[in-house]
Amino acid sequence: MRALDLSPRLAAVAAQVPLGARLADVGTDHAYLPTWLLLKGRIRGAVATDVNPGPLQRGRETARAYGVEEHIDFRQCDGLAALAPGEADTVVLAGMGGDLMVRILSTAPWTREGKLILQPMSAQEVLRAWLTEHGYAILWEGIAREGEKFYPLFTATGGESPPYTPGQLWAGRQSRGEDNPHRLAYLDQQIRRRQRALAGMARGSAPDPAQLAREEALLADLQRMREEWITWQR
Repeated sequence: MRALDLSPRLAAVAAQVPLGARLADVGTDHAYLPTWLLLKGRIRGAVATDVNPGPLQRGRETARAYGVEEHIDFRQCDGLAALAPGEADTVVLAGMGGDLMVRILSTAPWTREGKLILQPMSAQEVLRAWLTEHGYAILWEGIAREGEKFYPLFTATGGESPPYTPGQLWAGRQSRGEDNPHRLAYLDQQIRRRQRALAGMARGSAPDPAQLAREEALLADLQRMREEWITWQR
């Protein structure tokens, strides 16, 4: 049996799972994450959920192949619908859109009592805004990279987060001295996207003044964050 290796994206998620956690892996697909964590002795057990039977079957096959099937409870359900409060103290939502994460979390307020590990593939600004408005504190933010693709991830628990600026909602909060080797390249990418969005609006026949002002403010804040980050590295 070959060793089970995680992709850089999943490895970054795994690094945030507390030792001895009772894990819920939502949208588990092949169950690589809980299987790897069990093989490393990092978690006590896991519940792996998916809305479709196919991914759950693939997950069972992975768990069986590596001898950890008895430690993973596979459940077909929408998000966290089949979990009761207290069954998991660490919840992973990774590889799905931020809008879907909001929908899942809005039906599971008990997640404020534990740790959330979130890796949105889109709409991260929507997810951050929702968390800060619904009783969650964002504790840590990072960026994983696979080739030319960046994957933001962050952890949260119940509490309060300071208000986010427009740029922070889109690119995450940053702090002096943090170990984040992909931060500058990620900010450059976000700035280029906002510049393209503004250029597209300028080519339109009648851009909405309010939307234009929001895009300009977002771009300016991202550029401020870039300069701030460069200054901190000197």
